[in-house]
Amino acid sequence: MSSALYAAGATIDQAHEDDIWHACWIPGKHRLLTAGSDEVTKLWQSGECVGQLKDGDYAITSVDVNRQGTRALTSSMDNTLRVWDISAHKALSSAKPLLAINAGPINAWRSRFVSRKSEGDDSVPEDLIASSTDSGTVKLWSLEDGRAIRELNTSRPNFMYALAVSPDGTKIACAGVGSHVYVFDTEAGMLLCTFSGHSDNVRSVSFSADSSLLVTASDDKQIQLHDVRHGSPVTTLLGHHGWVLSAEMHPSGAYIASGSVDTKVKIWDMAQRACVETHSQHSQAVWSVAWQRSSDDVTITRPMLASVGEDCSVHLYDPLLA
Repeated sequence: MSSALYAAGATIDQAHEDDIWHACWIPGKHRLLTAGSDEVTKLWQSGECVGQLKDGDYAITSVDVNRQGTRALTSSMDNTLRVWDISAHKALSSAKPLLAINAGPINAWRSRFVSRKSEGDDSVPEDLIASSTDSGTVKLWSLEDGRAIRELNTSRPNFMYALAVSPDGTKIACAGVGSHVYVFDTEAGMLLCTFSGHSDNVRSVSFSADSSLLVTASDDKQIQLHDVRHGSPVTTLLGHHGWVLSAEMHPSGAYIASGSVDTKVKIWDMAQRACVETHSQHSQAVWSVAWQRSSDDVTITRPMLASVGEDCSVHLYDPLLA
C-alpha cells in the first residue's frame, strides 16, 4: 500500500457567510486569502482570520497575489478590479484599494497580475493586470494607473470563466463557455495555440511552475494536461464524478490537485498519471484548490494545500511525503 501524501489539517468552518469561490496563498508565507459571494476577502494565518478587505457590496469572483506578496488583486461582480496593499496585514480591515479599475459590464470575472520583462517598448508597462470578459477576450491594464493597454481576442464571443498567467509572465491562458482553451503570447498579443480536447465548458486553467505545461479542468469531469511549448496534449485524468471546478499543479510538477462538484479533493501523481489520494472533508462543491507558493526570497519545498467551497469552509492539508 502506498503511503499518504497529505493529511487533513486545520478546518475552518463557516469561514465566510456564503460560498467561497477562490483561494490564493501569499508567496513565501503561511497566509491564505479567500474570497466569495459574501463580498469579503479574508486573510488567514494558523487557522485564524487576521484581516479582511472590503470595498463594495458585490460578490468577489477571484483573488490573486503578486509574487512579492505585497499586493492583492480582486475581481468583483460590480465589474471592478481592485489592487490592495497587503504588506501590513494587521491594518487590512481599514485598508482602501490602491487602484480601482472599472472593467465594464461582466469584464472582471477573473483577474491576474502579469509581471513581465521589458523588451524596450516604453508604451507597454512591465507590470500589468489581465482580466477575462464575457466576449471572448482578455483585457490588459496598466498596474500603475489602470489605463487599458490592449485586448487579446479568441475570435469566439464566449464568457471566459478561467484565466491564468504563466509564472515567467510570457503567456496568458483563458477558457470558459465552450470546450476550447487559448494560450497567448503576452508581449506580442498573438494567439500561440488552441487546445480543444474538452467536450464541455472549461472552469479552470493553471500553468506549471516552469511555464511549460497547462492544466485545465472542465464540466466534462476531465482534467487535461497540455504542453504549451509545442501546442500538444499530454494526458487526460479521469476520476471525478461531477464538474471539475479547479485544478492546479504542485510546484514540483509531480502532482496535480483538483476540486469538483462531487465534493472531493483529489491528488494526482504525474508519473503514474492516476489519482493517488482522495479527500472527502467538504460537504458541498469544491470551488478552488491552491498549493502554497514560493516567493522570490523564500522557497517552500513541501507546500501545504488549501481547498474552499460551497459549504463555506476552508480545509488545509499538511504534506507528509510530498
